[in-house]
Amino acid sequence: MAQTRDLGIGMLGYAFMGKAHTNAYKKLPYIYYPPPAIPVLKGICGRNKEAVEESRERFGYEYGTTDWHKLIEDPGIQVFDNCGPNNVHMQPCIASLEAGKHTIVEKPLALSVEDAVQMVDAAKKAAKEGVRSMVSFSNRFAPAVLLARRLIQEGKIGKVYHYRAAFLQDWLIDPKFPIAWRLKKEVAGSGVLGDLNAHSIDMARFLTGLEITEVCGTMETFIKERPEPLEAAGLSGKAGEKMGEVTVDDASLGMFRFAGGALGSIEATRFATGRKSLWQIEVYGSKGAVQFELTQNNLLHYFSVDDPHEVQGFRTILVTEAEVHDFIKHWWPPGHMLGWEHHHCHTVFHFINCIVNNLDIGPWGASFDDGLKVQLVLDALVRSNDNKKWVEVEKV
Repeated sequence: MAQTRDLGIGMLGYAFMGKAHTNAYKKLPYIYYPPPAIPVLKGICGRNKEAVEESRERFGYEYGTTDWHKLIEDPGIQVFDNCGPNNVHMQPCIASLEAGKHTIVEKPLALSVEDAVQMVDAAKKAAKEGVRSMVSFSNRFAPAVLLARRLIQEGKIGKVYHYRAAFLQDWLIDPKFPIAWRLKKEVAGSGVLGDLNAHSIDMARFLTGLEITEVCGTMETFIKERPEPLEAAGLSGKAGEKMGEVTVDDASLGMFRFAGGALGSIEATRFATGRKSLWQIEVYGSKGAVQFELTQNNLLHYFSVDDPHEVQGFRTILVTEAEVHDFIKHWWPPGHMLGWEHHHCHTVFHFINCIVNNLDIGPWGASFDDGLKVQLVLDALVRSNDNKKWVEVEKV
């Protein structure tokens, strides 16, 4: 193997997503062989000093810190990965881009449209100096999703008429479940609207290639108060006696119109009893349809009116053939399943490969501008909920 450059990684966030992204960096050198670069785990940052130190040792970073500025100031870090809560997306990412560091951030891009616009401006300025930026809408990188996109872009389902998405979870069913940062507006911005429906909005644009122009949305918070945790926690933690207010939505429904006349609907909830993380995507067109489900993410269901009438029906495609499906060649023989973690592996590999080989993030990867367009739809859904009417998606 030819000499491969090192890329120092600075990670903001040590919990759920920090673990997922770190796993991807650790796998990159030997799964995607020869690798475009060797990720070197330099620094990891978070709010809790003890948790940061535990994660540093567990994941293999050289040092831990509770001050994200140290990651930005470290000359040994070339890639800044922001997996922190939503309220620490804007400032660290802008500082990273201004320091010339390639920057990837978890979705949604920001707390607000205003924040997102500032981040896009910083990304565009940095891009002139060859600095890459990307929003980690990782589900784009499921091979079954990429096949669905290919079929739609090739016209295999004809003119798109309907897009439907439902993202269903149940981890808040217990009213005694303690408040996590995802349930606080000042930290998360919104509840399932930004956390889950952001995925569905991005996927609508990614699959169909159409922009959303008008929306109608509603949101509901079923349990208004929850116990404060005894200690800071992400999706877990012991409940204390003190109660706190839930300031985000538990459920979110939306309808929208695409440019060109197609219709869409999205649903997200943390109160779908029995559903752990069911994400269903359906796209219907004049000549066919595709359907994808996150819990069966190696499968794509495809219908075509061009099939002989007597055998028409949804066919189930096992998307594991290396010769014809993207990213599969790096993994296992046909029929050997990939999982949720592999979407993040593909995302990180794509980002690193674009950095090293001077490639565009799009169309597969989500740019900061893509993140802004999702933010504009989220904002429109909030305005619709507040005003109880259809509203247009603003343009920036």
